[in-house]
Amino acid sequence: MLGLTVCLFCSTLLQAEAWQPFGVRQLGFTFDIPPGFVLSQHSDQGAAFQGPREAFLVVWGAQLGKASFRAEIEHRMIEDERAGWRLTYRRIAPRWASYSGVKNGEIRYVRAIMVCGDRAALFTMNYRKSEKKPYDPVVVRMVRSLKAQGC
Repeated sequence: MLGLTVCLFCSTLLQAEAWQPFGVRQLGFTFDIPPGFVLSQHSDQGAAFQGPREAFLVVWGAQLGKASFRAEIEHRMIEDERAGWRLTYRRIAPRWASYSGVKNGEIRYVRAIMVCGDRAALFTMNYRKSEKKPYDPVVVRMVRSLKAQGC
């Protein structure tokens, strides 16, 4: 009984850690930063965060200019492949896109959504392949939290 109580208490503490809202209003998006991620860089377009177990998260807004959303994402995938990432998943829809890849024992997950006309919001998260299982639900939650707002 004591073991069950300790287990429930620990899981409650982990769930109690709050996700932190983050957004760039002028670029039209909001996003939730997972617990344990610490701001390491910040600019007018977005920010970078260092996470537990050497994870690295970058979230930003981008002007698409003359390029279509699809063209922008395809360009990013090509650039990642040139940098040595072996893409293992790709999905591009009219208003969102996701892709992931592996390189040197790491996973990269990228999510992008259309916001406010000719702009997009994106996040990229890199983490060790050995951390896939604990980070899978974190990535799912981040995907759900990336939203257009303030358009």
